[in-house]
Amino acid sequence: MPYFKILLSIQYISIILMIFLCACITKKWSKPAHAWLFFYCITTLVNNAGYLALLHAQTEREALLIWQFTYICRAWIPFALFKFGLFWCTGKRYPRLTNVLAYIHALMYIMVLTMRHNHLYYSGYQFVDDGLFPHFVLRRGPLHFIYDAMCLVYAVVIMRLMILSAIKEKDRCRRRQFIVIASAIFTVIIFWICKVCRLVPDYDMTALGFTVAAVIICIGIFCFDILDTKNMSEAVVMKEQPEVVKNRRIEAYGDYDMRVKLPVSEILYFEADAERVFAYTSDEIYNVKLRLYQVEEFAQGEGIIRVSKSHLINVRKIESVRPAINSRLYVKMLNGEEVLVSRKYTHVLKEAME
Repeated sequence: MPYFKILLSIQYISIILMIFLCACITKKWSKPAHAWLFFYCITTLVNNAGYLALLHAQTEREALLIWQFTYICRAWIPFALFKFGLFWCTGKRYPRLTNVLAYIHALMYIMVLTMRHNHLYYSGYQFVDDGLFPHFVLRRGPLHFIYDAMCLVYAVVIMRLMILSAIKEKDRCRRRQFIVIASAIFTVIIFWICKVCRLVPDYDMTALGFTVAAVIICIGIFCFDILDTKNMSEAVVMKEQPEVVKNRRIEAYGDYDMRVKLPVSEILYFEADAERVFAYTSDEIYNVKLRLYQVEEFAQGEGIIRVSKSHLINVRKIESVRPAINSRLYVKMLNGEEVLVSRKYTHVLKEAME
């Protein structure tokens, strides 16, 4: 059957693309968001390989075992995309929220693993020999509808974050990265909606969606540098050869997006405000196109220390220190500005000033 061969070809292409993406990300991995992109690619790879095996299943028992194996990773694909989108747009971990969500996804997989003994996730299943090809028919149970609603919330939150981040981003290259990533995620969402609505009853449309999304991600890596290999090249050099590089300079942007190589030693402090990081010197403010944790890693050995979730300071540019309430401290910098040191980091400041 020509249609069946086309579907098989799509699965083979998607598997090859996912293997290729995993190799690329492993080689160019530079920040935590890439870890979740890698996790998404791995889970999608296993899912697509499982669905390829499902297309060849001949009995109900075979189809059931393959589906249960496939769901080991299929259950985590929405979670991986959600975590990747959160990291990419905000740079934050949200551990409490994501831990709860992780438990929910684990519970859903347990429901699939025990689907022969419960009807909570799937109310029933059947292996059908007719149609485009022999296929596994699954009837959704109450927990599946809850899971679909949760995935819909994921989709709304991530697309909103992506759109807002693209609108706020002034750097043209970075804005294109947001657009490419948003396009890939939007593609997965659209095909997932097609699958939920059963537009093609015999075929899981998400399999095609993952393939198209993989193509978009490949384009993003090679045409738009979504792995940030150019922006992170300096940081990699600093980490690998700290004894060779001195007087480190960080790329920053001043008025009218004028790019400068700013000596780290001249910076008084860094401040993270929403999705931006600013570097303050004695008389200017610059925009740094890195996350705060990346700046912290980049500036190691230059007297830059973390004093709160949103501030890094240069201990060599401190004018005075005074106590604040709740065992916190106020640090007055050479430009007269005061930075609040949270209780968690007071000992770090004291050790750095000894």
